[in-house]
Amino acid sequence: MKIAFLSHSAMSVYHFRMPIIKALLAKNHEVLILVPDDEYSKRLKADGLTVINYELQRSSINPFVVFKNFLSLKKLLTSLNLDAIQTSAHKSNTFGIIAAFFAGIKFRFALVEGLGSFYIDNDFKSKLVRLNINLLYKLSFKLATKFIFVNDSDCVFMKKLGLKCEKICVIKSVGINLKHFFPQTIPDELKDKFLKEHKLCNKPIVLMVARALWHKGVKEFYEAAEILKDKANFILIGGVDDNKSCAPLSFLQNGFVKYLGQKDDIAYYLNLCDIFVLPSYKEGFPRTVLEAKACEKACVVSDCDGCVEAIKNGFDGLYCKKACSADLAEKISLLLDDEKLRANLAKNAFKDAQKYDENLIAKKYLKTYEESGLYV
Repeated sequence: MKIAFLSHSAMSVYHFRMPIIKALLAKNHEVLILVPDDEYSKRLKADGLTVINYELQRSSINPFVVFKNFLSLKKLLTSLNLDAIQTSAHKSNTFGIIAAFFAGIKFRFALVEGLGSFYIDNDFKSKLVRLNINLLYKLSFKLATKFIFVNDSDCVFMKKLGLKCEKICVIKSVGINLKHFFPQTIPDELKDKFLKEHKLCNKPIVLMVARALWHKGVKEFYEAAEILKDKANFILIGGVDDNKSCAPLSFLQNGFVKYLGQKDDIAYYLNLCDIFVLPSYKEGFPRTVLEAKACEKACVVSDCDGCVEAIKNGFDGLYCKKACSADLAEKISLLLDDEKLRANLAKNAFKDAQKYDENLIAKKYLKTYEESGLYV
């Protein structure tokens, strides 16, 4: 079989699609990766994968630019003579599925990993873009073979837009690498060195790992850090860009949070911390939370879509009220004060994380393909 993975971002393929790609390659299928040319595209090529770059102005909503990109993509897909295509993210799930239909690709699978900022913000531009995305989804619903969701809430939302039940598949999470994320004891001398290097006191560490977006609850995290400045060290790891939803460096580098920027060895920092936090406003199925659970850490997450499916309140973590720094601080404080509770939640978190092994998730994708009539 000849199967393509279409994405607006090579980074998402590199970090999230590799288990299923490797599973398909292991069965001797031909896999093509269709992404714009960027740094991660080069990494994929360096790993020996077949990468085809296509033209995409990712942030453009100019109808002429979008239509030009669509025609170019349709021409490319037609030339590849594919048996199946797997898309992800809004533009790929809409324009990609539509282009795949006109290119004659028989099996068309779309993956909804989350709805994103356009479904959080309510400014005029966001409302307009959201309206257009919804209209495009209604068309792609008719043309897709299956729509795969990582949580139940997005599935319910899409059903209200008109997605038929027979085209729905829910595979929670994109999976995590349990060989990389597991409990490790960080020697005291290394922890002391870290604290001294970053001019931190000998107090518990509360960690947040996320892009520095306001929607991820960055403001609430910083406000909670100020409330609990005498009880714990607060650390934020995550990249920034020119996205209007990103917190500026002037904000991130002040206050009672130590901002470390983007880091590669997340497992090290997860094992270094005492509590993991994600006070997001909306999520798909947050992989950072699963990685923290796999490292046996108790988590505090907001009671938003996605987070409430990754954590069971009082079992492997605690919920805090969305966009409420006082409640976030209260839940963190509870875990700081009650070590027994923290340990019990962490133990349960580790056990639950085992069912999200990326290889198990890849098998679920293969099963979905086969149940749809695609022999893999």
